[in-house]
Amino acid sequence: MVWAFVQSYQVGPRRLNGLETFDWFCLPELQGSGLGVRVMQAMMNRPEFIIAAGGTADTLKLLPRLKWRPHGELVKFTLPLEGAALSMDFKRRFGLPTSVGKAIFKLSMKPWFHARPKLAIEGSDVRVGSHVEPEIPQLYASDTGDASVRVPNPRFVSWLRSGFPNRVQFLPLYFRIRDALRGWSLTCIYRTSLGWEADIFELFAPQASEDVYTWMVAETVSAISAYRPDRVHAGASVPSLQQALHRNRFIRRRAVPIQAWWTGPADLLRPIHLTNDTGDALLLPVIDKAIS
Repeated sequence: MVWAFVQSYQVGPRRLNGLETFDWFCLPELQGSGLGVRVMQAMMNRPEFIIAAGGTADTLKLLPRLKWRPHGELVKFTLPLEGAALSMDFKRRFGLPTSVGKAIFKLSMKPWFHARPKLAIEGSDVRVGSHVEPEIPQLYASDTGDASVRVPNPRFVSWLRSGFPNRVQFLPLYFRIRDALRGWSLTCIYRTSLGWEADIFELFAPQASEDVYTWMVAETVSAISAYRPDRVHAGASVPSLQQALHRNRFIRRRAVPIQAWWTGPADLLRPIHLTNDTGDALLLPVIDKAIS
C-alpha cells in the first residue's frame, strides 16, 4: 500500500493539487517481489505531482530509478532551551550523569541559546491567535515568490486543535507590518517524558527576506517560551528560512532529500518551500497522545 495526502500548492501564479507521501508499505514476505513498485507506479499515473521528503534507504535508492527528480533537501533543526534532552545525549556519549549535563547546560549554554536577534522592523506587530483566521489563505492567493508553497487548510488545523486541548496545544501567530498581514507561524506544543517540546510546523511569508524570517522565528520562539519547552524543532527547505533559523541559534541536525514526480516541464515546481508539516508530521503528536 501507499498513502499520500492531497494538498493544494501555490506554484507561482497558479494553484495546483499535489500529493505528499507519508507511508509506503509491503508485507515482509512480499518485499523484493516488485509489488511495492507496482503500487507506487499506480499512484504515479494520477494527474497530480507527488512530493516525498526523506524515506528509508531503499526508498531513496528506488525513486530515482522510477525517474523521480531531486528537488533540494529539507533541513531539520533543533533549539535546546532547558537542557533535559541534551543532558541525556551527554550521558549516552560521554557517560556524564544527567545532573552534571544539566548543570553544564545551565551555566555555559543556556544564555547563548536563549538569546534572540533583535531586528527593528518599522510598523511591525505580532499577535497570538485563538484560531486560524480566514485571512491566512490570502497570503497564498497570488505569486508567492521563487518557491512553490503548500496552501494550509484552516479547517483541518482547527479540527486538530479541537482534539486534545489539554495535551497538545497549537499556537498560531500573526505578523503584521503597518497593519497588513505579512506572514504567520503555527507551532505544536506537546508533552514528552522530558517535559514540553515544541515543533514549528508552519512559518511563511510571501517573498520574505532573510531578515523578515529571522524576526518571525525570534517572535515565534519568544511566544512559546511561556510553556518552557525543553527544545524546539523546525525544518526548512528554502535558504532564507534556513539562515533565519541559524541566526536564531537553532542547531542543524540533518537533511533529508526531497524528491518529486510529475510529467510536466522540468521547472514546473520551482524550489519547494517545505517546513516540518510535510506528509503526516502534523498528525503525529496528536496520534501519539491519542494512543498513550
